[in-house]
Amino acid sequence: MSITPYQYQLLTQTLASIRPNFHGFCTSWYNQIQHYDLRMQIPTNVGQLIIWEHQIFDFVQNCVMRIPQQSNLLHYLQKKRGTLLFMGTSEKDISVLLFTFTATLKSHLGRHFTTAAKNAWNKALLLIENMLRFELFKKTNIVGLQEFKRAQQQAN
Repeated sequence: MSITPYQYQLLTQTLASIRPNFHGFCTSWYNQIQHYDLRMQIPTNVGQLIIWEHQIFDFVQNCVMRIPQQSNLLHYLQKKRGTLLFMGTSEKDISVLLFTFTATLKSHLGRHFTTAAKNAWNKALLLIENMLRFELFKKTNIVGLQEFKRAQQQAN
C-alpha cells in the first residue's frame, strides 16, 4: 500500500493547517481519548500534557515525512518501539488513538477536511497502524505466498 503524491500533499497540507493551534487540536484529541479505556499511560497533569503534545506533533510529522519511503517509516517506528512499549501501548490503544486522531482532524478542519484528505489520512494511518502492530506485537495482516498456497492445498 502506497501513498500517491497527491495524497502526500494533502497529508502535509492538513498537518500544516493544524500546526499553529496544535495545542487546541491535542486538547480536543485528549478529550476524545478520555471516552475510551486505554491501557497505555497518558499524561494527566498540564506540564506533562504540553510535553506530550510536542512529542505527538514530532511523531506525526516524522511519520508523514517518511511515508513516501516506507522502509524509512518502518525504521523510525522501530526506534520508537521502546517508548511505546514502556507506555504500555496495547493493540486496542493504537486503533483508538488513530480513530480519534482522524475524528479530531475532521472536527478541527471542518469543511477543509475533504473526502480526499480523509482518504489520504485513513490510508496513511492504516499503514502506520499495520507497521506498529507488527513492530510492537509481531502481528501482521499480510499472508505470505507460501502460507496462502498451503491453505489452498489443505482446502482442496
